[in-house]
Amino acid sequence: MKRLILICALYSALIMDLSGCGTVSPAQSAARATVASARAAYNAGDYERTLSILGHSHDIDSATTDTQIEAHKLTAFSYCVTNRVSLCRIEFAKILDLDPHFELSTAEKGHPIWGPAFEAARRKRLAPS
Repeated sequence: MKRLILICALYSALIMDLSGCGTVSPAQSAARATVASARAAYNAGDYERTLSILGHSHDIDSATTDTQIEAHKLTAFSYCVTNRVSLCRIEFAKILDLDPHFELSTAEKGHPIWGPAFEAARRKRLAPS
């Protein structure tokens, strides 16, 4: 099963690279492959593996903002569904540091765990220091 997840993740990363305009750096390709692998683990319900994949990656920090946001979002969701809400809020704060105007989708906002966790991170960011 893990081999299938990895194959799907690498295929997804390849498709993303081929569909983009211009060339993609090796570091960005590696970051995209890491996020694709983490997404596959998340979609399979393997939240600990998702956290492990993203937590051990050194490629994400040098990736594009969109890739970093996707990685932090997968990490936040994984923390939330494993009842580590304070860590979930920290990941949402990292997203807001990257993009202060970031919004969850309507469906995501309505989630009973990460909707409130995201709003708490947003309120904390907006609170006067």
